[in-house]
Amino acid sequence: MASSHLLRYTDPGPLTVKHFIDSFQRIWLDSPPARTGRKRDSHLPRRLGLAISGGADSMALAYLCKQWERTQTQTSDDTISVTAFVVDHKAREESNREANMVAGWLDDMGLQTQILPLTWPDHHLSAFETHARRLRFQALGQACRARNIETLLMGHHQDDNVETTLWRLCTGARGAGLAGIPAVTRIPECHGLYGVAESGSYIILKPGRSHNYRIKTTNSNELKLIESPHNTTHHHKQQEAKIATGGISITRPLLGFPKQNLLATCEANNIPYVSDPTNFDPTLTPRNAIRSLLAGEKLPRALREESILSLMRKSNMLLRSVTESSNEILDRCWLLSFAPDTGSMIVRFPSSPQSENTKSTETKHGNKNDIDTTSLTLRRITELISPFPENHFPLRSFEPFVSRVFSSSPSSSSASQGESSLKPQSFTLGGVMFQPLLRDSLPSSSSSSPSNTSQQQNTYLLTRQPYMRNRLPILPITVPIYPSTYPSTSTSSSPTTSPEWHLWDNRYWFRVTGTSSIPPSSSSSSSSSSSSGAAGSGPTSVSVVIRPLQKSDLKGIREAAGSKEEIRMLMDRLGRDAPGVIRFTLPLLVLVVNGGKEVPLALPTMEMWVPGSEKILKSMSCNIRWEWMYKMVDQEPLERMGWLKN
Repeated sequence: MASSHLLRYTDPGPLTVKHFIDSFQRIWLDSPPARTGRKRDSHLPRRLGLAISGGADSMALAYLCKQWERTQTQTSDDTISVTAFVVDHKAREESNREANMVAGWLDDMGLQTQILPLTWPDHHLSAFETHARRLRFQALGQACRARNIETLLMGHHQDDNVETTLWRLCTGARGAGLAGIPAVTRIPECHGLYGVAESGSYIILKPGRSHNYRIKTTNSNELKLIESPHNTTHHHKQQEAKIATGGISITRPLLGFPKQNLLATCEANNIPYVSDPTNFDPTLTPRNAIRSLLAGEKLPRALREESILSLMRKSNMLLRSVTESSNEILDRCWLLSFAPDTGSMIVRFPSSPQSENTKSTETKHGNKNDIDTTSLTLRRITELISPFPENHFPLRSFEPFVSRVFSSSPSSSSASQGESSLKPQSFTLGGVMFQPLLRDSLPSSSSSSPSNTSQQQNTYLLTRQPYMRNRLPILPITVPIYPSTYPSTSTSSSPTTSPEWHLWDNRYWFRVTGTSSIPPSSSSSSSSSSSSGAAGSGPTSVSVVIRPLQKSDLKGIREAAGSKEEIRMLMDRLGRDAPGVIRFTLPLLVLVVNGGKEVPLALPTMEMWVPGSEKILKSMSCNIRWEWMYKMVDQEPLERMGWLKN
């Protein structure tokens, strides 16, 4: 079924609150929660933000939201709260006056209103529009976070949708690019802002079965999959995953209505608005030229509004079909292990992406759809591990690897007998390294593995691709040292007192806390000190860095360790949970001391102190603690591949 906001609305009259609520409800229910970070909840959000520019579109949106807010207050205990945000771009002398004028109109409506002035960098910017968009969304996102707003409503309408899709068609877009503007999506341009982009809270995911798997490196330097005992509480806890969720979403409840409805709404209710004549000058921008051609019906019938809407509906239906087919492939994959603490997983792929009952119908559908489906499936799997944002890589970049992953491979016995030409090889795809795994035998059918498991299936270890030389992600953090009475960190702490969360390598959120180990009675008699600390007082702050573990770190740790037993325990843990190159993609918490010398402290995602680190902190009279959570991921692949139960 096509999305409701793509159905052509023909009544030219003003919109009512019922029109607005019905459209909002359909759009909200139609959007996949996993893609926006919101909870699986059919109720509309109760705290709304509005992005108001002052044009007829956004002013009509403001009016309808205020009427809804007033109606709910009078008739229901389940009230809503609406806050309008007006961005003052500070790009022109008149911008402040214009922002205050629009804010005054909103005040007259009775809406809570906040003006958001943008702060521009001192240096010259070449791409003004790009930077203006980024600053605007970041200001809106942070304002929503401050007011605990879940979604930001924008006034895009059907004409915007048609113009955007027609422009994309002219630039050669296909597939998702022709599906139109998304009605609900994550806020853009805010990557790395905690509580704004794909973060703000967390959930604990637990594996739906009890099998544990580990990787062993053979004498020939190949990786072998073995099943290990699962009766230790420590190992089970490692499989639990603390996953980021939340963030601000963008919702466009007016996307199903033409511009004329919004103009009629403003005129019928005496709503003032700004009309920018430059929006209609066809010589200024390609969008203006398209708008002029559409308004004058100067385009051929195949490129007019009704045809573009039909194209968007078909593109959406195709996307839904491809996604459903991708889900069927995911159902036939088997996720043996998902380990956010090491950023790795083990996936067993079927020998063919199609099941036996669908192969017979393969000729009825184009091979292009099959390639798109398997490419989408690979992308969805790699995005669970990849250090890149969602949809960073186009589907066509996955196409050459489909046959490598979903092809019948020789059994481990033949591969181990020297048939090197038949051995599957490692490769990198979508920011993820695929390493083939040897195995003696597969688990029995009692493991609840898919019924078509066979020796011909391919099993791969997926990890973040190794870092390029001189391109290591390095995150410096200054950690204030609070008195020993300062409460331990927790995600429920007040934002004004909690340490800031930082995103590292686009995969992990961290926050680090420091406390003094000197009793309050001792430190109170000491004078205030610098960050290096006065005698007997300890430091007031320390500098730490989060970066990848490197080979030179292991050498230094061995030399500084107090006993061989400590090193043995560390290396055993790395060998069990992060074999081979995986360990050199792990985050390492490093203390920076005088002169810039780096002292490894901990492997935070593995909850491991480096040997000797606690003694160093004790000598500095301070304690360091950290929290971490894995990036937000789409849970559906985890469920369909059998790791996470519904």
